[in-house]
Amino acid sequence: MEELTGLFAVIGVFGSLTAICTIPPYLKHRSNREMQKTVRAAIAEGQSLPAELIEVMTRDVKKGLPSRTRDIRRGVLWIAAGIGIALLGFFGDVEFGDTRWIGMGTMGIASIPFVFGIAYLVLSFFNKIPD
Repeated sequence: MEELTGLFAVIGVFGSLTAICTIPPYLKHRSNREMQKTVRAAIAEGQSLPAELIEVMTRDVKKGLPSRTRDIRRGVLWIAAGIGIALLGFFGDVEFGDTRWIGMGTMGIASIPFVFGIAYLVLSFFNKIPD
């Protein structure tokens, strides 16, 4: 039984991660499918759709649209992440023997999220969609 403990631990960890990543999208898909069936049945019977129902159905579409505020927020967060990684490289210089683990290479890695942040800030100036 002891040799199966490791197997159960691995299955438990990866199974829970898989469940977390797959079950919510599946439930959302199923809910959308049921709503579409209901709407189709109502249209087939000649009923008009209330404005509230149309608003609920288009909420996810509106939520995914880019906005100036969202771009600025993402830009600031990416810049902060880049600065944080750069500070880790600047102050967290660790040496083990002749090997330098964290240092200038970390500063180079920090430039990636920093540039993403700058790009989001630039996009926020070109975004014409109101918030």
